[in-house]
Amino acid sequence: MKLRAFSRLVGTSLIVGAGVAALGAIIAAPAILRASRSAARESLKCGLKAYRQARKAASEFVEDVEDLVAEVQSELEHGHSEEGGDPGHDPCEPVSGS
Repeated sequence: MKLRAFSRLVGTSLIVGAGVAALGAIIAAPAILRASRSAARESLKCGLKAYRQARKAASEFVEDVEDLVAEVQSELEHGHSEEGGDPGHDPCEPVSGS
């Protein structure tokens, strides 16, 4: 009988404790959100700055690659290379060994 009363007391205490914790969280949540708002804003600012820098770097990279492709296409159309290599040698063809 004493064990049953003890388990009932523990169960009731756990339920009451959980209710108090939930109520405390509901009451404290607005204060926690207000306090963490400035930290969240700073984190978002840093994230947006990093995103903008990454976009700029990617844009510059794409522009460099497009310029390189245009140069190579021009060389292929005009049949010459700025490297000054052998005019009869195509670097894309395999070299036949003797």
